[in-house]
Amino acid sequence: MRRMARWWVVGLVAVTAFGMATWVSGEFLLTLVMKSDADRWVVAAGLGVATAALVGLWGQSWATREPPAEPGTAAAGNRSITAGRDISGIASTGDDATNTQQR
Repeated sequence: MRRMARWWVVGLVAVTAFGMATWVSGEFLLTLVMKSDADRWVVAAGLGVATAALVGLWGQSWATREPPAEPGTAAAGNRSITAGRDISGIASTGDDATNTQQR
């Protein structure tokens, strides 16, 4: 999944989490503790914001993660490198390495 699509998913999940946490706590959980409707919904909105913030923290790590690397062959030799894909730039393997770029 592309990064922008992941951010859209995170946004939708955060909005849904806010709505669900606010509704459930305001309609069911806080009615047992608080009698005033105005106070109950303010506290419920605060719980919804806290829930959406936690979802946002999770979503940030999920949306920005890198895809897993493709398995490559094991490097054989001192200061060798393993590349899963084509190396289009310069690949250095140490202090005295000779940098060559193939075209």
